[in-house]
Amino acid sequence: MTGETDKVFGSLEKAIRILCLFDAQTLELSAQEISISLGIPLSTTYNYLKVFLRNDILSKDDSGRFRLGFRIFKLGILAAENVSLLEIARPYLASIARRTQETVVLTLTEGFDLLCVDTIESTRPVKLTMKRGARLPLHAGAPGKALLANRDRTFLDDLIRSRGLPKMNRNTITDVEELERELAAIRKEGYSWSDSEVDSGAGALAVPILDHTGRAVAAVALIGSVEAILGKDRKALVGDLKDASREISEKLGWVRPETLIKHRQVSVRK
Repeated sequence: MTGETDKVFGSLEKAIRILCLFDAQTLELSAQEISISLGIPLSTTYNYLKVFLRNDILSKDDSGRFRLGFRIFKLGILAAENVSLLEIARPYLASIARRTQETVVLTLTEGFDLLCVDTIESTRPVKLTMKRGARLPLHAGAPGKALLANRDRTFLDDLIRSRGLPKMNRNTITDVEELERELAAIRKEGYSWSDSEVDSGAGALAVPILDHTGRAVAAVALIGSVEAILGKDRKALVGDLKDASREISEKLGWVRPETLIKHRQVSVRK
């Protein structure tokens, strides 16, 4: 009985290993490539592939190459809808906090407000922070602007009509045209920044997080003194945030544009 069980689980593990060969850089594979990659006999590989094809786990094109099928696509959507943003993002927030020793926050949009849903505070004796559950206007501070820059013009118009652009501190943007210019710059650069827009002497950097539809659903941000956040290390800090955002977004199902281009090129060749 144990031998039969081991055989079943061994077969299941081989099947999983075949599926794990496919990723964003490997959209399609031949039976021979799968066989060589995993050291499985070609005849055995074909047996697995036949089962995958029957169940729409894989599909096969006219050239005989295999790619993930429609059933995997549906399962991926279900996984993306049920995955917890906080669980995914937490290790990345912790990693940035360790490297920078600054406060790292995860924020999202709730109505016309910015809502802080997770915070890892700086270990410095004197620190700036944002508490979980804290709310701010979206136009004030880097986290809110990172999200606002990725919303459509209708949302911005509704926000201004509903809330206006109240002044929170000396550098809060209260002019619509100035805000529009800043949001355009954020979209171009891929990150937002702020200097004393909410608290005097506080600097912040933020990068949006995208879901499987490409929509900005959250932002990861660093908060600290203006000197520490917007000074000589600014470029490196932005790089850390962008790296974290990219990996979190990919775990939420977002696909890099270059991968989509590659996918389209493969489809055109067919």
